[in-house]
Amino acid sequence: MRIIRIMNSPEPKPATPADPQLPAAPGPNAGTEALDSAALLGGRNEVEIAHQGETYRLRRTRQDKLILTK
Repeated sequence: MRIIRIMNSPEPKPATPADPQLPAAPGPNAGTEALDSAALLGGRNEVEIAHQGETYRLRRTRQDKLILTK
């Protein structure tokens, strides 16, 4: 079960239809699923991810890097 809470973004993007299944991006490792970061972030700079009772924050930086914090 994936729970993603979308945070407000300083750069608003057009809304896209919600899709419970995020599209998979091609990955180098067989047997693992790679999620496209653009699909995960949905045009925003930050999302909160609930995992086993904890909340994590995935953030895109100005240098277009990803940071995951608890």
